[in-house]
Amino acid sequence: MSFSLRGKHAIVVGGTGTLGFRIASALADRGSVVTIMSRNAVDDRQVLEPRLKPFEPLPYMENIEGSRRPTGHQFKRLDVQRADIFKGIFPTLGPVDVLVNCAGTSQTSALKRTGEEEIQLILNLNLRATILASKYAKLTPHGCIINVSSLMATKMGAGAAVYAASKAGVVAFTRALALEYKSRSIRVNTLLPGWIQSPMWNELTETARESYLKQCPLGRLGTPDEVADAAMFLITNRFANNCVLNLDGGLSAN
Repeated sequence: MSFSLRGKHAIVVGGTGTLGFRIASALADRGSVVTIMSRNAVDDRQVLEPRLKPFEPLPYMENIEGSRRPTGHQFKRLDVQRADIFKGIFPTLGPVDVLVNCAGTSQTSALKRTGEEEIQLILNLNLRATILASKYAKLTPHGCIINVSSLMATKMGAGAAVYAASKAGVVAFTRALALEYKSRSIRVNTLLPGWIQSPMWNELTETARESYLKQCPLGRLGTPDEVADAAMFLITNRFANNCVLNLDGGLSAN
């Protein structure tokens, strides 16, 4: 039996990024009311909301604390690195049926050339934000969490040591949290996308892009829609729990 998303409240942390917004859109397409959280002001609510399928409110459903779900999509600009902000905002948002942790940043320099502030930023956005959102979200029983990690969590590459460490931490966190939340039947899964059509790909040199494509058995990039489809599978399949799903076109086979 699949997990219906109609009338459910989904929060996407990092929802203005390429993957985050596509997942948010897929949730809206399936009838969820979506709250997007982001530190970026690239899109404000007036831009984001019209791009999501309009939410059709259902009768209010109460959770054990008497909180109510939102009746429309929301955009919350906030610093996802700060625990006090997460702690303060989640109680105002009502029950959460689906939490997608997709905040993150990349790394394009060797460790010796990576400053301490950049190291802290990578760890904060890629790992700490995932932990904080999972800690403070008012998840409903039988809800689910999707943590977006990366192929780099398991297939390392030069010039991304801190990034790889942060994404490997997301995988370890997912596995531990799936056990911790079992008493409430909350499912916790993680996605490991490989190279996807995104600004991160465009930052690579032409030589690096050609090398990666040659290594990939499918010989192409993944698309944000394909990542969103994989996320929808993990969200809606009630038996999917503690999954680490590679989505890399076979690149991890090398």
